[in-house]
Amino acid sequence: MKRLEAPGGGPMALWLVGRIVIVVVGFFFCGYGAWSGFGNFIGVQNERLQLGLDLTVLGWASTVTLVVLPVAIFIACLIITRRMRLPQMAFTFALAITLMSVITLDIVLALPQTAIFAT
Repeated sequence: MKRLEAPGGGPMALWLVGRIVIVVVGFFFCGYGAWSGFGNFIGVQNERLQLGLDLTVLGWASTVTLVVLPVAIFIACLIITRRMRLPQMAFTFALAITLMSVITLDIVLALPQTAIFAT
C-alpha cells in the first residue's frame, strides 16, 4: 500500500491538519473584519437617517468596501494557497490579513465625515 505524502513531502495527515488550522484562523480574522465592516455600514446608515443626509459616492463605496473586502481577500487566499506548503500558506494568509487591516483602517480613519455625507 502506497503512503500518501503532502506537497513538499511529509505525512498527509499533518499537512491536512495544518491547512485546516490556517484556514480556520484566517476565516475568523476575515470574518471579524467583515462583521465589523457590516457594523460600520449599519452605523453609517443609522447616522445618515438621523441627520437626514444622503451619502456621497465615496461614502457608499467606503461602507460597501468595508464589508466586501475581507470576504474577497479570504476567497483569494483560498484560491491562491490551495497547493502551497504550510509555511508559504501561513505567510500568505498573514500577509493578506495585514493588508486587509491596513486598508480597513485607512478607510475608517482617513475619511472625514464631510466626505461621507452629502450636505
